Amino acid sequence: TSTAAMISAAVAIAGAAAGTVSAVQQAEGRRQQTEYQSELAARNAQQAELSAQAADEAARQERRAGYEAAQAKRQEAARIVGAQRAQTGASGAQTDAGSTLDKNLDTAEKGELDALAQEQQGNAAAYNQQVRAWNLRNQATGAALNAENLGSHAQTDYLGLTSTLLNGASRMGRNFY
Repeated sequence: TSTAAMISAAVAIAGAAAGTVSAVQQAEGRRQQTEYQSELAARNAQQAELSAQAADEAARQERRAGYEAAQAKRQEAARIVGAQRAQTGASGAQTDAGSTLDKNLDTAEKGELDALAQEQQGNAAAYNQQVRAWNLRNQATGAALNAENLGSHAQTDYLGLTSTLLNGASRMGRNFY
């Protein structure tokens, strides 16, 4: 029985060793995969932040374009009013009274409304870009947290290895009692 017990113990030791080696290989594979996923999540976070910065710049450009379009519309309205006044003055009519004044005021009012519409369109486009930037930053934060979480799980599973060794030792111990 002592030879059988020794053979049984040797088999148990070999089984525990094989189980431990297998557990080490599996743990290392999981660690490498988790590290890769962590690095990928970190790159996704960086890309999302870069996209958010681009969206911020696009918002500034949209706001600027709306302002410039409004200014151009105001200048166009002023030119039209000036041309109307010059035409009325050249005909000898009074430019600051009656229907001529009404016509000039209507033109100026419509020009200002058009300018305000241009400015509002620029602000709306800028707001949309700001919302896009905000969403991208949320994605970046989520990806960064995911990367951090994955990074903390990229450690080797020593508890699993210890469990495999203890199970093997337990099996070996049963052979002697």
